[in-house]
Amino acid sequence: METRVKALHLVEYGEPPAEEIPLEEVADEARRLLSTVTVEAYETSRGRLLKLLDEYGNYIGKVLGPPLEKVSLGSAYQTAFGVKVTLTYGTEVVGWVYLGG
Repeated sequence: METRVKALHLVEYGEPPAEEIPLEEVADEARRLLSTVTVEAYETSRGRLLKLLDEYGNYIGKVLGPPLEKVSLGSAYQTAFGVKVTLTYGTEVVGWVYLGG
């Protein structure tokens, strides 16, 4: 039986995190989702921007700078729009992805 990972189909509105949650609770789901995203790459004045799209072409996150395979999961927050997982490269937050809310 195929397991589908739900993803929230909203763009970032700069919302403040409502509550930090343990990353361990959502890490497997985030990794699964990141392994299935489609990446659109753009060159910007700030560097290479990777737009993350789910299987339906909906925008669910972004990474600015490093390739997707080089980023790590940073922290997780429950927001009004669902669970937001930050993506890090070294000690810098370089992106985020929304999980199902």
